[in-house]
Amino acid sequence: MQANKTDLKFDYQGALNLARQLNSLADQVAHAATTRQGLADVAKKDFAGAFADQFNSRMSVEQTNFKAVGQGLRSDAMDLATMWKHAMEEENRRLYARHVDDMKNNRSVLDTIGDWFTGFHYPPEPAAVPLPQPPAFTPTAQLVHY
Repeated sequence: MQANKTDLKFDYQGALNLARQLNSLADQVAHAATTRQGLADVAKKDFAGAFADQFNSRMSVEQTNFKAVGQGLRSDAMDLATMWKHAMEEENRRLYARHVDDMKNNRSVLDTIGDWFTGFHYPPEPAAVPLPQPPAFTPTAQLVHY
C-alpha cells in the first residue's frame, strides 16, 4: 500500500497552537460580554420608556451574539484538537505498517520455518491517542518510532 510509504503532512504543533489561541480568544469574548453587560446594567438604571426597551433588546441580542461567537471559537479549537488526534493516529498507523513490512521483508527462510512451529507475533499496534483538552491543548502522544 502506497500510503504507508509516505509521511502524513500535518502541522501538529501549529494545530494545537491555533487551538490554544482560539480558546484564549473565546475567553476574551466572554470577558468582553461580561464587561459590556455590567456597563449596560449601569446605563439602564433609571432608564425607562421606548428607548429603554430598544436598548434592552439590543443588549439581549448582543449577549446572544457574544455567546454564539464564544461557543464557535471553542468548537473550532476542539475541532483542531480532534484533527491533531486523528493525524497522530494515522501517522502512527503508517509507521507501524512500515515496521511490520520491514519485519516481513527481513525474515530469513530459517525464521519462517521456525515460525511454522512456534508462531510469529507482531509487536502491538499503536494505542489510541487521547484528545488534547483546553485550555492548554497539551500534546497527549508522540509519533511512535520503531
